[in-house]
Amino acid sequence: MLPFVKKGIAESKAGNPQGTIVNFAPDRLKQTVVELFNYDQGHCSESKVVAAADMAAIRRSSGISWLCFFGLGDVEMLRQTAEIYEINPLSVEDILNPDHRPKLEVFDNYLLIIVKMIDISDEGRLVSEQVSFVVGENYVLTFQERPGDVFNPIRDRLRKNIGRIRSMASDYLALSLIDVIIDNYFIVLEGLAAGLEEIELTLLKVPDGFEGREVHEVKMQLFYMRKICWPLREIASALLRSESPIIRPESRIYFRDIYDHTVHVLETSETLREVSIGVYDLYISNISLRMNEIMRTLTIIATIFIPLTFIAGVYGMNFENMPELKWGWGYYGILAMMLAVALGMLRYFKRRNWL
Repeated sequence: MLPFVKKGIAESKAGNPQGTIVNFAPDRLKQTVVELFNYDQGHCSESKVVAAADMAAIRRSSGISWLCFFGLGDVEMLRQTAEIYEINPLSVEDILNPDHRPKLEVFDNYLLIIVKMIDISDEGRLVSEQVSFVVGENYVLTFQERPGDVFNPIRDRLRKNIGRIRSMASDYLALSLIDVIIDNYFIVLEGLAAGLEEIELTLLKVPDGFEGREVHEVKMQLFYMRKICWPLREIASALLRSESPIIRPESRIYFRDIYDHTVHVLETSETLREVSIGVYDLYISNISLRMNEIMRTLTIIATIFIPLTFIAGVYGMNFENMPELKWGWGYYGILAMMLAVALGMLRYFKRRNWL
């Protein structure tokens, strides 16, 4: 299946009214685990949120709150969270849809940002997971389909008070999380580049044992990277231009940095895509070369047998007056002549470098 098509999502959405909160992927985690980071410049605390009722107290707490939702199967909990944080049902529908295009939506009291988190599996395939951000005045909510992400560096910075993250507002936390996702894109692209280099070396060293399917898979993965990075550039550009009070003036310079990183990812993925096309063309050229070699060999064999067939045809005619047929060494003489003709033609082909 293509990495950007998930089976069953369209069927789940079809016919539902806009803003309907449903579980678009029944096979996802049934339980929703919520991890809370509450911090300001002087402290940072971690805890688990057991019930949606705790969200109201968290909403009223001082400092910045980062709520990480792992698993989107508990639709009721997500519905209550949306009510407490005044999240539009259309936004919740987008959050629950794991096949949504990366985008930014600006509301009066929050920003909705949807991006894709990419990793490479042990089998060398791209693994995509949607991460949704709801960024408010003093909170950031992140929604993921399953546990496991690339945010551990941010968690360590919060715990150890590294850098300016605990002295900045919620928008800085959101951009830091997005920046980590984009940085991981470079790691993924490095892996794809290494895979392309290995494929190219294999193609040059052992062309007969190479399968073009590998190049096609890498090309499709690079196409998917471009597909998710292109709207991410639009998101970064829109955040730079946004007049939302949630985006502080002191944070805009960092959003410009995210924009530059996104452009870099796009350029790198486009370069690798062109390389993959070149490798695929090399593969096609090798196939054509092998086919030409096979046709040349068959042509040489056929050319050698043309005069031999002619000689055999002449002496296979049913005429009574053919003196050679009565010679005692006629049969062996004809074989010797055929062998001489074949060897002569082989020598001629060799001198012309056709063999």
